[in-house]
Amino acid sequence: MQSFQVFAEAYLIPVQLLLAMVGMGATLRVADFALVVQHPRGLALGLGLQLLFVPAFAAAYIAVLGLSEGWAVGLILVAAVPGGAMSNLFTYLGKGSVPLSIAVTTVTTFLCMATVPVVLGLLAEQHLPPDFAFPYARIVRDIVAFLLVPLLVGMAVLRFAPRHAHTFSQWSIRASVAIIALLVVSSLGSGRIEVAAYGFGPPLAIIGFGVLLALITPQVGRLAGRYDDDNLALSVEVVVRNTGIALLLFHFFFPGEARQIHVLYTCLFFAGLSPFLAVPMMLRHRAGKSLVMLRRRYPRPQASSQTVA
Repeated sequence: MQSFQVFAEAYLIPVQLLLAMVGMGATLRVADFALVVQHPRGLALGLGLQLLFVPAFAAAYIAVLGLSEGWAVGLILVAAVPGGAMSNLFTYLGKGSVPLSIAVTTVTTFLCMATVPVVLGLLAEQHLPPDFAFPYARIVRDIVAFLLVPLLVGMAVLRFAPRHAHTFSQWSIRASVAIIALLVVSSLGSGRIEVAAYGFGPPLAIIGFGVLLALITPQVGRLAGRYDDDNLALSVEVVVRNTGIALLLFHFFFPGEARQIHVLYTCLFFAGLSPFLAVPMMLRHRAGKSLVMLRRRYPRPQASSQTVA
């Protein structure tokens, strides 16, 4: 099963991302993104949440719990990376603001080439090897190959073959979801993480971090005046981190030391936890309910961006 998991990470994950982005692209027009630019408060809030709030919250959370360095660096690494492309798919399935979700993902992923080294330098400097180097070329390649190109291909389908775009989008998204299900099953059977290997303290700490982010972020969105469609996009963006970048960087930590496994455990565990944080938000929004508990859906301002059905 581990060999299949290695195959899945090398080939199925890229295919899944391509299918998801091309499928969502086939539902979007340039005008959808123009609205995000014309009314940039949602994008500005998304950048603030990703680049400032999540790392600051992680630092406070680690200090309160007094986590040891391996677990602490793992959470710092998870908090430092941007939101993942999977957040765009969850936002789409939840009928949230897909243009905003994609805009935040793309911008923060580009910015992470500058922000991740800063966050790691501020919060984990003592744990970084002296020759630590950020893989800039790899990140740029992944952004172009797995975000921008398939998105533009999907948008071209809608532009030049509008009668077939809906069917094309549906089957692309369905295939993407099917691959996700296959990846989940393979991950559960791979044995790469044994939840009870270090007791229940570490997994509970990671779960607590994710749950608190899922509960607090919608409140921040409400206080900032964002309506439900934006709030879903921003909240899912926060809880679905780009653990692919985290795993790419983790090899630079504690080379050859036993503590390294704590960082890997944290990244993989949070990657598995993310869907369980995002799906309730998605279902709640699809049911017409606010992400802010004990509050009904609040009105959507006329100047806001369009929701993609």
